[in-house]
Amino acid sequence: MDFCLTITPSSLKKLSLIILIFAAFTCNAQRFLNNSDTLNKARRNVIIGGTSALYAATTFGLQFAWYQQYQNRKFHFFNDWPGWQQMDKAGHAATAYQAGLGLYKINKWGGIDDKKALWWAVGTSYSFQLAVEMMDGFSDGWGFSMYDLGFNTVGSGLLLSQELAWHEQRVQLKYSFTPINYNQYNPQEQRRLRNLYGSTIFEQWLKDYNGQTYWLSANIWSLTGKSEKVPKWLNVALGYSANNLLGAESNTWKDPDDETKLLSSNLIPERQFLLSLDIDLSKADLPNYLNWTKSIFGIVKFPFPALEWNTQRGLRGHILYF
Repeated sequence: MDFCLTITPSSLKKLSLIILIFAAFTCNAQRFLNNSDTLNKARRNVIIGGTSALYAATTFGLQFAWYQQYQNRKFHFFNDWPGWQQMDKAGHAATAYQAGLGLYKINKWGGIDDKKALWWAVGTSYSFQLAVEMMDGFSDGWGFSMYDLGFNTVGSGLLLSQELAWHEQRVQLKYSFTPINYNQYNPQEQRRLRNLYGSTIFEQWLKDYNGQTYWLSANIWSLTGKSEKVPKWLNVALGYSANNLLGAESNTWKDPDDETKLLSSNLIPERQFLLSLDIDLSKADLPNYLNWTKSIFGIVKFPFPALEWNTQRGLRGHILYF
């Protein structure tokens, strides 16, 4: 495998939506909480109450614990497209997709009608993201990003369109992460990386675009007519990642000890386009004691060999890529 806490609004948004995803998938993963075939009013009430409470607590928590201290401007827009090689935009799409899917599954656990369960899930996820974008719009140093909104729409739209057309998810947006070995960089770059992305695995998993990869994972069996000759669980995956990112738009930053001085790195940011395989465990027959893994690997891509096209180094191969 190649090894190729400052909190930001982007990481806060991601963490908040991860909480929604985790809550939804936890319910769906438990064997004793199988989906109800008909409307279960008790479960429906738990879903409505729990989702509403989590939505309100997360939104108000973000507003008063973080955004309030920065909201000193009129509502304004912000063009953040040039930043981070668009890795944050891929993250917006994947998080929107997975949050909506998780909420849809928990609605199905309550026996809620398919279309209602779907529209409620997508609406809840999307409205939460829109509320956070609105908070960005009043914040000094950021602003309302039409690009963030667009990629939120892409993720939610992928979920919605497939359920309406096929009643299944044939193409999924997934995530993987490999920790970057910061010791391979010079001391100045190491300090910058740790200030930017954190010094613990949890912080880096949430924030370090250099170690993240976002995947479009397509089920071959579903997309080729569901032939008995094709394994139901086999997916082909297209990935996108980046490397050598020490800043949003350039590898130049202010010296933490003297903000009048600029520091820079000779590292050139790289885009990485990947081709690999994946497994869709939702279509695999597993022993009951392993069914919990279906929820995890509905979010995370399986490690597999991969081909990479790197904008700086050309074609590369990985024996195992995660």
